[in-house]
Amino acid sequence: MAQTPSMPGVALITGAASGIGRATAHTFLKEGCKRFALGDLNEEGLQSTSAELKNMNPAVQVFTAVVDISSEGQINNFIRGAADAFGGIHYAVNNAGITSNPRVRSHELPVEAWEKVVNVNLRGTWLCQRAILGQMMKQERELETRTGSGPQRGAIVNISSIFGIRSFTSVGAYSATKSGILGMTRTDAIDYAAEGIRINSVLPGYIKTPMVAESIRRGADYEPIIDTIPGKRWGTPEELAEAVVFLASEKASWINGTELVVDGGKVICG
Repeated sequence: MAQTPSMPGVALITGAASGIGRATAHTFLKEGCKRFALGDLNEEGLQSTSAELKNMNPAVQVFTAVVDISSEGQINNFIRGAADAFGGIHYAVNNAGITSNPRVRSHELPVEAWEKVVNVNLRGTWLCQRAILGQMMKQERELETRTGSGPQRGAIVNISSIFGIRSFTSVGAYSATKSGILGMTRTDAIDYAAEGIRINSVLPGYIKTPMVAESIRRGADYEPIIDTIPGKRWGTPEELAEAVVFLASEKASWINGTELVVDGGKVICG
């Protein structure tokens, strides 16, 4: 008898062109998911991730969209297109985001720089979650849990940051958005639990992504910070992806509204 895939639904991931989003797509596939909706501004990277998934398993189906998550229209079209392609969305990872630029104190930060970070990280994540929830509410409860606790409509995982609960100098806009994501996640986790929709957040610590590698190339020195992490090393996108996919999966059927820190112990060390 054929074994039922452990993740039979459709996975939607923003920021899927590289780093955490790319690793999350790979991990979903390893857990049995074969239908993907991938969104990003980087079309070349998006197509690369799609090709990698298909090379890993020829049965994979991928819907891709070049999308700016700060645009309500683009997000709505992305979610609608994914739902039309596959009939629904069951696992959603709101991963796309940007860092603060320039890295200056608040009285030196241009208003337009603040607004750019807020529009992408907070407004954009909310727009994604709003559209995904609207789609999930149209769906039947079809995801059977491993524990027999009853079928669910879907699960959402929002990518926040340890800067949502701790901070560092000159990242005021970024920290504000990542704290906002936590508040948004908690509220909607309560509002939609009875509808069979779970919503959780993951708080990455220092993860070695292409964006970080570019900062290092330009002269950023992270080593004094990395030395304060108990394991004395960076985390990898793959390590973070394991936590994300677990929370999205039916294995986590009784986990809702949680804030999972994935940082190698950095936060507890101060």
